[in-house]
Amino acid sequence: SMLFRVLQRDCQDLMFPNERPSFLSVYFPVRDSDLMIEEFNLMQNQDQSKTLAESHFVLLLVRQLLIEVSKSPEIIPKSHRRDFELVVSEKIAASYDFSEEPAPNLTCDEFEKTIHRDIEVLDRECNRIVNYILRRLYVTELAYGGPLFFFDGLLGPISDFLLERVGLKVYILVDDGDDLPFPHTVVLNSWIARRRRSVVLKVSTMYNYKTFETRSGSKIQHPHDFIQYDIASRFLEDKSEDYVEFVSKICLKRLAKAGYKFDGNGERTVDKFFPSDASQESRLAYLKEKLTKEYSEEFSGRSVGDKVYRHLTSEYMKQLSGARSAGTFRYAGFRTLAILSGGLVRDFIICAQRMHDGASRRTAGGRVERIPPEIQDEVVRDHADTILAEISDKRQKRSGTDEDWEAISNLIRGMGATFKRKMLSNDAERRVFSFAFQTPPDPGLVRLLDLAISEGYLVRGFISEKEGFGRRHLYVMTRRVGPAFNLDVSAYNGYLSLRPTAILDVMKHGQSLRGNSTDERQGELPFTPLGPDSEWILGSPDGRETW
Repeated sequence: SMLFRVLQRDCQDLMFPNERPSFLSVYFPVRDSDLMIEEFNLMQNQDQSKTLAESHFVLLLVRQLLIEVSKSPEIIPKSHRRDFELVVSEKIAASYDFSEEPAPNLTCDEFEKTIHRDIEVLDRECNRIVNYILRRLYVTELAYGGPLFFFDGLLGPISDFLLERVGLKVYILVDDGDDLPFPHTVVLNSWIARRRRSVVLKVSTMYNYKTFETRSGSKIQHPHDFIQYDIASRFLEDKSEDYVEFVSKICLKRLAKAGYKFDGNGERTVDKFFPSDASQESRLAYLKEKLTKEYSEEFSGRSVGDKVYRHLTSEYMKQLSGARSAGTFRYAGFRTLAILSGGLVRDFIICAQRMHDGASRRTAGGRVERIPPEIQDEVVRDHADTILAEISDKRQKRSGTDEDWEAISNLIRGMGATFKRKMLSNDAERRVFSFAFQTPPDPGLVRLLDLAISEGYLVRGFISEKEGFGRRHLYVMTRRVGPAFNLDVSAYNGYLSLRPTAILDVMKHGQSLRGNSTDERQGELPFTPLGPDSEWILGSPDGRETW
């Protein structure tokens, strides 16, 4: 949704004030549109429902395109406005050729008045389809006598004109495409399959897009007909600094808009506004020096620094745990907060807002110059606890039963506890956030894991087989719940190799894995490190594409 927002004309004008855009975005938020999903799905004549769905969809999109033009008439140069009016009017009128309804009077008038008149006509025809479908549910033999509007008859020719005469390619931005009714989804797929040069279709969707079927009965194919880009795995690989820098730029813009002045390097401003805990940093520095001396007696070269890097937070948390104060570990500092958002900018912004509210109360409503580390820690811990509590709540989930989400809640809690136990162990590698299967899981387990992925509790990647043949799915727990288990979220360093029955046991009981329940051959948790020479192949959540 945020990417689509940036593509809209007002944002493009702000970003590139001295450049003329090469495209015109038509934003269509499915959730904010009256698509009558249930009514369309109840129509028994599927061919008729798809025909009406295309007409309805085209009307909605052309209407939105004309609204964009009415808001910014300069989109169409004055020398082309008359021709644009004629194209729109003629194509609308042509849709009435086989209609029982006469075509409206579409004579061209003043440009803006003509555009508003066309919008009114499209509104009226949208309402005609809506009323027909509602009546059709009760009068099954009722025939539709209104005009029909098709992609090739209206939206396509208007887009061709904008590209050929105005130099603007039309971007159709369909937000929340998985909420489209089934007939509209089939229609959208058919448009995608045509690959018209003047129209670019961009669809945002969760992982339960209804179908890839087209009106011809064939299916659109990835990557032949479309390219799929998964945002969830964008920052899964070990390039988290890209994401941290991305969030930093967002924060700098917001701080500047709020009147904060940058002193020197702007990037340092976010670190000052979200400072780390100085006392904790000091203790970690002391412990790092101590571990370096200890490991230097046993190891040499790069392995010393590598061991310290892998074990520093673990040893620090073990000290806190021994003092019965593990909760005093503080998640603070801009980089830590950015990483904790798990690649979801919205989560960072939500937490930052709550932190600002908390800091503002301390200053009695005065200007907040910095977010104290203790407030940062409190907010992200509360946020993690809230995420955990909401996993088993089916009311806001798109699919799955109460039992499914109870099992997924048990999985996240059980694996979080397992990863925490790994963090406090004496193993060679302790920072673990993911697991893979030793043998293929059954379809029922895969379905539950897919549900967890669909709501952002897990992210799926790929890991090479030890023997070098093929790939295994890797399931990574969202970092957003890390504070609930006192986990080190700074890096992904390895994964647990488990039997499917072990995960099923966790889903059933919600308890951490026991050593002897995960691998028959060894008493400790089986673990495979991801060192600097290891290969981590990331892929789309549906497992069909790898990078």
